[in-house]
Amino acid sequence: MQYRPEIDGLRALAVLPVIFFHAGVDWLSGGYVGVDIFFVISGFLITTIIYSELSEKRFSILKFYERRARRILPALFLVLIVSTVVAIFTMLPYKLVTYGQALVGTVLFISNIVLWKQSGYFATEAEMNPLLHTWSLGVEEQYYLFFPLGLMLIWWMKRQWVITFLVIAGVASLLLSEWASSNMPNANFYLLPTRVWELLVGGLLSIVLIKGNQPGKKTAETISLAGLFSIAISIFLYDSQTPFPSFYALLPVLGSAAIIYAATPDTLTGKLLSTRPLVLIGLISYSAYLWHQPLFAFARIIEPGDEPGLSTMIALAFLSLMLAFLTWKYVEQPFRNKKKYNRNWVFGASFIGSVLFVLLGAGILGSKGLLGLYSEPERKIVGKTIVEYGNYVEAEYNKLTGKEISEDDRALIIVGDSFSQDFYNIVRESKVFSGYEISTHYVPARCQIFYGIPFSEVASNINESDREMCKKRILSKEDVENFKKADVIVFALRWEAWSASLMGQTMESMGLTTSDNVIIVGSKQFEKSRAKLLAHFREYGPDKKRLVDEKEIEINNILKEELDGYGFVDIISGYCAGGVRYSRKTAVQYHMMGVI
Repeated sequence: MQYRPEIDGLRALAVLPVIFFHAGVDWLSGGYVGVDIFFVISGFLITTIIYSELSEKRFSILKFYERRARRILPALFLVLIVSTVVAIFTMLPYKLVTYGQALVGTVLFISNIVLWKQSGYFATEAEMNPLLHTWSLGVEEQYYLFFPLGLMLIWWMKRQWVITFLVIAGVASLLLSEWASSNMPNANFYLLPTRVWELLVGGLLSIVLIKGNQPGKKTAETISLAGLFSIAISIFLYDSQTPFPSFYALLPVLGSAAIIYAATPDTLTGKLLSTRPLVLIGLISYSAYLWHQPLFAFARIIEPGDEPGLSTMIALAFLSLMLAFLTWKYVEQPFRNKKKYNRNWVFGASFIGSVLFVLLGAGILGSKGLLGLYSEPERKIVGKTIVEYGNYVEAEYNKLTGKEISEDDRALIIVGDSFSQDFYNIVRESKVFSGYEISTHYVPARCQIFYGIPFSEVASNINESDREMCKKRILSKEDVENFKKADVIVFALRWEAWSASLMGQTMESMGLTTSDNVIIVGSKQFEKSRAKLLAHFREYGPDKKRLVDEKEIEINNILKEELDGYGFVDIISGYCAGGVRYSRKTAVQYHMMGVI
C-alpha cells in the first residue's frame, strides 16, 4: 500500500479538534467529530489492506491481528499503567470503582459498552473519567473483530456481493443512527451498530480507489476543498446539543471521504495536509489521543469543583502532544520491529498484559475502590457510586409514578424533578406522611413547573434543544385534576428564577388556594464535590456550617413572595433555623409542623 502523507495530515485534522474541544476551547464546539474522521480513515486503511490481500490470495487473519496488536497495544498499555498509578493516588473510592470498570472494559475492548452504562459523553461527571476516550477504541476493535471475518465469508461465497453488502449494511446503520439519535441518544453515541456506517464509508471508498476510479485534477480540487469545508463547518458549528451521530454526521464523514478520495499531491488540500507539521502530528495522533484525556481528567480531579483555567488546559493539550511524540518514538516504533519482536512475542505479551490489567481492575472493584483505607464515617461520603446514589434516589419514587389517586384514602402526591425524588425519600424515611397513599409525578428540571401560561411565553427560558421535549412534558389539565384528588400536594424542584416568579400565577391557574394543603419546597443547595466534603469533614467534623450561594437564597425569596399564604418550605433557612444546625430530615419535619 502506497504511503499517502495527506492521510497523516487528515489525522492531524482529526486529533487536534478533539484535544482542544476536551480542553474547553469554546469555538471548537464540534471538535468531537474528529473521532468520526478517524473512523473513516480506519475503515479506508483496513479495507484497503484486507481487500488487496484477499485479491492477491495472501490474506492472513493472524497477520491482521498481529498488525493491530503492534499498532494499538504498546502505547495503550503505557498510558494505562501511568493512568492507573495516578488514579489510585488521586481518586476517591466511588470514582476509582468507575475507573476500575473502565480499565477492564478498555483492555477487553468493550469500554464503549461500559461507558454507555456509566454516563453520557457530554456529562460533567464524564469529563473526570481518565478513560472516557477509549470508547472509540472499543468501537474500532469490535469492528476489526467482525469485519475481516465477514468480508472473508462474503468473498468466499461470492466476491461480487462485497460492495452490495457494504452499502446495505452502511445504509441500515445510518438509518438506525438517525432513529437512535432521538430515541436512544447514549446508546447511539457509544455503540458499534450506529457507528459502523462511518467505517464502512471508508471501506467502500477504498474499493472504489482500488478499482482505479479516480477523479481528474479539476474535479479533485473541487471535491477535496468541499471535503475540507464540510469538516470545518462541523467542527465550528456543531455542539453538544447537535443530535450525534445522525444525518448530521454525514458532513464530517463524507468530508473526510472526499479528502481521502480527491486530495492528491497536486491539489491545494493535498499540499496543505502534506505539510511537515501536520504530517508529524498525524504520525503521533494515536498517542496524542491516548494521552490527552487522562491529563485533562486528572487536572479536574486534583482541583475538585473548580474547572482548571483554559490556559492550564491548553498547556496540558500541548503536553499531550509532547508525550505523544516520545511515545511514538520510543514505544510505538520499536514494537513494530518484527525482527526484534516476532509474532509469538507480540501475542504473548498482549495476552499477559491484558490479563494483568483485568486482574488489577478486578482488584479495584473487589476492594470497592480501596474503600478500606477510609474511616467508617468517611465511607459514607466516598463509598457510593453515582449509579448507586441514582438508584437510591429514583428506585422507590419511580414505583409510584403515575399511581392512581383514590379519593377514598388520604393521599399525597409529590410533583417535581430529582429534588422531588429526594423529598420523597426524606418523607419515606422520616414517616412524616405515614398513613397516606403516595403518588409521584416527574417533571424534568430542564422544563420547570408552570401552568396556565402559554408555552410560547416561557420557551425562551428553556434550552433550545429541550423545547420540543418540554412542550410535550408540560403539565396538562388532566394532570392538575389528578393532583387535586390528593389531600396534600407537594411541589419540589430545582427552581429557576423565572419559574419561581410564575408560581403565584401557576397556583391560581390550577385553582389551588391558600386554604388547600399545598406544600412548595424551596430550592436547596448541596456540595457536589465529594473531595471537598471529605476535606471539610476531616478539618471541621460533621457539624460545621457551609455558606449558601446568594442565587439560591434569592430564588427562595421570590418563592416566598409569590406564595404568600401557601405552605412554603425553605429548607435552607430551616437547615440552620434559629442558628441551630438541623439535619435535612429534621429540617423538613420542623417545617411540616407549621405547614400541615
